[in-house]
Amino acid sequence: MTFSISSAAANLYKDIELGAKEGLRLFVKYAGSGDSGGFSLGVTPAIPHENDYIQEVEGVPFFVRSEEKWFAENMKLDYDEKTDYFSCHIPGLA
Repeated sequence: MTFSISSAAANLYKDIELGAKEGLRLFVKYAGSGDSGGFSLGVTPAIPHENDYIQEVEGVPFFVRSEEKWFAENMKLDYDEKTDYFSCHIPGLA
């Protein structure tokens, strides 16, 4: 399983206080309608489980639950500091 988070995007999350064993869980959430069928990216502090996929970027641990890997496969998160634009490409929702 792979997903990518740019350093610039990861830095946006550095101010979130995490407990000793916590990381930032990336998950699919339903938020109404739209091009993605109403699904979008959710981010919340949580403790990873044994089978979760974990990736650390800029010292921030991000993880996806094993049952949601379909959603995050090949996902790309980026942030352009010059334009203040956050982009989230999620092929699993296409």
